[in-house]
Parts: sequence; structure tokens; C-alpha cells
Amino acid sequence: MVGRNDFKFNLGLPTLLGEWRKIFSRDYFIADATAGMTVACVAIPLSLAIALASGVPPATGLITAIIAGLVCAFFGGTPLAVSGPAAAMSILIADIVEKFGIPSLILIGCIAGCMQLLSGIVGIGKLGRFVPLPVISGFTAGIGVIIIIGQLPRAFGIAPPPETHIFSVLTHLNNYLHTIDGTSLFLVAITIGIIQGIPKITNKIPAILCAVVISTLVTYFFQLNTVELIGAIPNRLPAPVFPSLTDISLSELIFNALVIYLLASLETLLSSSSADKISGGKKHDPDQELIGQGLGNIVVSLFGGIPITGVIARTAINIRAGARTRRASIIHSFIILAAVLFISPIISAIPIAALAGVLFCVAFSMINYREFRNLWKTARSDAIIYAVTFFTIVFVDLLAGIQAGIVAACLIVLWRSSKTHLHISTTSQDDVLRISLVGALTFLSTGKIAGLQKQLATKQKKTIIMDLASIRNLDISGTTCIVDLYNYCKSNNIQFYIKGLPKRFELLFKLCEGEELLSEYYVVYEHELRKKGTQSVPVSTYGRLVHGINRFYLERKHNDKRLFEFITQSQDPHTLFITCSDSRIIPSMITSADPGELFIVRNIGNFIPPYQEESPFSEGAALQFALSTFDITDIVICGHANCGAINACDKIDASAPSILFSWINRIKNQLGHHSHASLNEKVRINVLNQIGNLKTYPIIQQKLQDKCLNIHGWFFDFDESLVYEWRQHENEFKSIVLQEEPQAV
Repeated sequence: MVGRNDFKFNLGLPTLLGEWRKIFSRDYFIADATAGMTVACVAIPLSLAIALASGVPPATGLITAIIAGLVCAFFGGTPLAVSGPAAAMSILIADIVEKFGIPSLILIGCIAGCMQLLSGIVGIGKLGRFVPLPVISGFTAGIGVIIIIGQLPRAFGIAPPPETHIFSVLTHLNNYLHTIDGTSLFLVAITIGIIQGIPKITNKIPAILCAVVISTLVTYFFQLNTVELIGAIPNRLPAPVFPSLTDISLSELIFNALVIYLLASLETLLSSSSADKISGGKKHDPDQELIGQGLGNIVVSLFGGIPITGVIARTAINIRAGARTRRASIIHSFIILAAVLFISPIISAIPIAALAGVLFCVAFSMINYREFRNLWKTARSDAIIYAVTFFTIVFVDLLAGIQAGIVAACLIVLWRSSKTHLHISTTSQDDVLRISLVGALTFLSTGKIAGLQKQLATKQKKTIIMDLASIRNLDISGTTCIVDLYNYCKSNNIQFYIKGLPKRFELLFKLCEGEELLSEYYVVYEHELRKKGTQSVPVSTYGRLVHGINRFYLERKHNDKRLFEFITQSQDPHTLFITCSDSRIIPSMITSADPGELFIVRNIGNFIPPYQEESPFSEGAALQFALSTFDITDIVICGHANCGAINACDKIDASAPSILFSWINRIKNQLGHHSHASLNEKVRINVLNQIGNLKTYPIIQQKLQDKCLNIHGWFFDFDESLVYEWRQHENEFKSIVLQEEPQAV
């Protein structure tokens, strides 16, 4: 949620003032000037080409780049970003121009800018992260294909068709194929060859600028009069004018402005994230970036420009060229402005075919087929989202493509969240059918339970136990299916039990008339069946272990394959964990530790006999082995509530087996005068006694002296599921959950 304190009604000016001081500083001026000049050399031909693809005069692209570079540099949230006209927006802009005209586009761009500004002020810039990346990648690739097809007429020297849809373009090409101009194709080939070739030789020369310049010189010196040129470029900036209302309907106006807002914002935030990775510096401020983009789009529209975004390519060039402050983008804008003022006649002589070649290269880089190939190999569902977006954009419509991609992503997420995995196992040891449900059991996955009934007809089992501990989502439809399965089993003289049901789902069973199932046929452990008076009591619960092993193999072995490959070769535990043999204590569960992390010593009452040089006890050998073989940094002594060993200290007598009596007696002797304390208090005292015993071992004394070992005393409370740790300076056990930094004893 966005709080009122997150609002930026001041447009982020207090933070920006410090950034603006750097603009007027002498520091890094040479680096910023070099970067600004480099970006300008790329931005000039790119802006002309994108304007061409957007269906607006080429000069509009230059004007847009100048204004965007200035305004967004001052107010954006990504200091080294460069904003301007973007290829990814060109087809959408061309579609709006074709349907409603340039005046409507300017008004739409202004409204989209206001939306961005408001979004940045109220702090919803982070919402851009919720758009699936495959949708954006598919959108970008689709735009690349449309750009390529859309520029084919210009590459062939044919006048473009009135409509820009690919089928219209292809039909148009087919009709005028006999009029192809070989000279235009030659210039396109030169442009593409230079753009692709120069980076293989050097990265110090702007390949796009070089390609356009050479193509222009070839056109001029060889007098290629059949080639269409850009034409006259105004040598001044237009005066700002407020966008005027047009005959576009209000619904069309708002809808198209919303689409421009969404796409421009996503493209910008992606560019900013890319800038963070390349620069390795401070992370961008997404809300401030939207404020900058919003102001940029508003001001650009006043000068008759097209909608802008943060541009990944220009931003990357800016950073790699050595930019250090916002000044680099500002310098880039002034260089483009100087080009408009002083060399507009030269710019007007650029052949259209050269710009088509530039767009081909940009579009090919946008398609990036390797990305789809990698997705297909590693995340096929993401590849499907990518493909749905891509093909819908190319063959139907831009907006339909985005909608289809998002819908596909939502459906896949819904499908994944609704998946229910069944682990079913039987053994020859008993007549129990064990079923574990993992995932979600909702109206979307009830077919799993319905199919289970058919399986039961073929399995001659007298008892079924369904484990619901791993169900993360359950609705009334899923609950009804379980109750129906119970009723089916009951009518067919099959004992049906459930276990592990999370408490939050119990109300659903009551709503579905499953109270009897909860009250009479719910078991905590399988051996509770002996107390239920069932018709068929398993001789052994060994089948439970076999079921668990099969489930472990299917789930953990494959999910943690790298972990198990590692621990197959060696172990490298960091903690020696000493605890009671009590079945209720599972160290890896209460610590969420992975295999290989804990070296565990367990015995009755977590007792560590004091050091003896030739000790008959295995605990001493385990300590010696762990501390001399592994890089153990911590030892944990963990007692637990209602410990049977501590309780036996007051009840066991000499008639007990000698081995057990001797062991319990050692614990009892150390408790000494605390015999009247409560049971759990004795458990805590016993933990402290074992810490004292540990410190009698020479190897532990040495490690404590070297300050490379910590000893911790824990008490585990079953009722609260909390671990309490002994705090030496507070002289009491305190909950670890409430202490962020547990201290060693």
C-alpha cells in the first residue's frame, strides 16, 4: 500500500537539488561531454528513423529528442538515463496517427504525460514490476517484426501503403513488386553492412551515424536522383503551443492515452532497471522517473513532439561512454539542437533508404530470437506467453497482443496455482493406501479427487489415509470433494482418515457437512489407528516410512539436485547440534536447516558426560570428531518441554535396567539441589549444566580461547513452537523470535 508520506507533491525537488548542483559543477565535465556527444551521434539518425516509422515528419523526431533529453534529465529518477523517441513505441504511434491524425496524437501524448506525472506523485511506479517480462519481450519482438515489414516498401523504393497493417503492406508490395528500385536496396545494404561491420572492428566510432553519413555521401556524389530524401528540415525549434481538442471521441482519447501511458512507463522502468545493472551504482527511483517522464511528455507535446520513453540503447551507450551525471543527457540535447540550427540542409539530404536500413538493424536487435529459444528450453510456460503476445501483435493488433499476453500469463499462473500433486503409495506390509496432497485443491483441480475414486475401485484396500499437511489452498469445492470421497469410502466399507489438515481450513469441513470426518476420522499419527477401534488395524506402520521415502524422492531429490550432488561427495556442517532423542524434536525442522548443515548428537536428556581422557561414552568421540574434522563455528545444546528423561530423575529407581538407571542418575546428580523446581525449569537447568560439561573438553577450551566457537543453550517449547535461548547478561532464557541477534554463551 502507498502511504501519504510516499506522495511527492513537491515533485521530488528537495532530492533533485543536490543532483542539479552536479550539473553546474566542473567535476566530470569532460566525461559527460564525451558521453553526450557519443549519444547524440546515435540519437540523431535514430530519432529521424523512429519518426519515419511513427508516421510523422523526420524533424519531429529531432525536436522530441531535444526536449526529452533536457526535461527528463532534470526531473527523472535515473541520473544517467537518456530519454527520447523509442522504436518500441513507433508502431503504436503510427497506428494512432493513421486513425486520428497528428494533432490527436499530441493531445494523447499530453494526457499520457499527465497520467505518468500523477502516478509518480502518488507513488505507484513500483506497479510496473507486475507486468510479466515475457509479455514485454514478446511485445518488443513483435514490434521488431512489424517495423521490418513496414519498412520494406521504403527499402524497395516504393511509396508506403496508406495502412500499416502487415497484410496491407504485403499486399501493397505484391502489387508494386515490378517497380522495385535497385538503388534504394543498394543503400539499405550499405547502411546495414556498415552498422553491423563497424562494431566488429572498433566500438569508438558510432556505427549508425557513420552508416547514415556514408549513405548520404554516396547518394550525393553519385547523384542518385531516384532515391527519396528526408527533405527540408526546419532550422529552428517551433514555438510551444497547447494541444488543441480534436474530433476524437473522449473514450478513444482516454483509451489511447492509457495505452501510451502504460507502454511508455513500462519501457522507461525497464530502461532504468537496465541502467542500474550496467552502471552498478545507486538504484533508480521509479516514482521520480515517472515524474520526469510525465513532465517530459507534457513539454514534448507542447512543442508538437511524439510520446517518449527512457531508451535502453541510448542509456547504455551513455553509461558505457563514461557519463557521470545528468549533464551528459543535457549535452546530448544541445548537440542535437546545434545540428538542427546549423546543419539542417545536410540532414535534409539523408536518403530515406538509409533510415530504413537503420530501422532494420534496430528491429533485428529487438526480435532477439535467442531469448525465445532460451525460454523454450528453461521455462516453457514463459515461452508460451512470449509467443502468444508476439503472434497476436504481429497478425492481429498491438493492443490485442498485449491483452492476449497478459491474459495468457494470468491463465498460466492460475493453472499453476491450481495444480494438485498426488503421492499415492502402498506396500506389502499392510492394507493401507496412503495419499499425500501437495499444492492447491480448488474448483480448478477437483478432477484429481474425482479420478481418485475410480482408482479406488481397482485397489482392494481396507484403509485410506489422506495427508493434507501440504495443502496450501483449499476452497469449498475441494473440501466437498474430500467429504464426498469419505462418504464413498464409508458406503464401500473402506476406512477413510485424514491427517495434517491446517486449522484455517477446518471451518470449510463444517460448512460441507464434514464434522464427522473431523471429529471421528482425523488422526495426528498413523499409530492412532490402534485407538480408533478400526476394523483393520495395520500390523506395522512401516508403510508410512516407505510412503515418506517415495514422496521425498519425488519432491526433494529432484528439486534439490545440486544440494544432493554436493553432499554426496562431502559434508561441511557449520553447527554441532546436541539434543534429546525425543521423537518430538526434529532439529532440521525447527531450524529449517538443509541436509549437510547440522552435525547432530542425540541421546536421552541431551546429556554430555564431563571430559574423561579415556571416556566410554560416544558423545566425547562425536565432539572430538566434529570439532577436529569440520569447520564448526557453533554448538547448540537443545532441551525441550516435558522431557521424559528429566521427569524420570524423580521417578526412576534402582530396579530399572542398570544402563538406563546409570544414565538418568548422572543427569539427576547434576541437577542437585534443584530437585523441587518445576519440570521445565529443570530442563533449562540441565541445558546450562551441559554447557558447563562441554567446557571441560580441551578441544572446546582451545576453540573458545581462540574465539572461533560459540556455545548456545536452547529450550524448545512445543505449545508455542518457540525456541528460547539462554542470555548470559540477562540471566534468563529469552525467545529467539524476539531477538534479532542471538548471543553466544
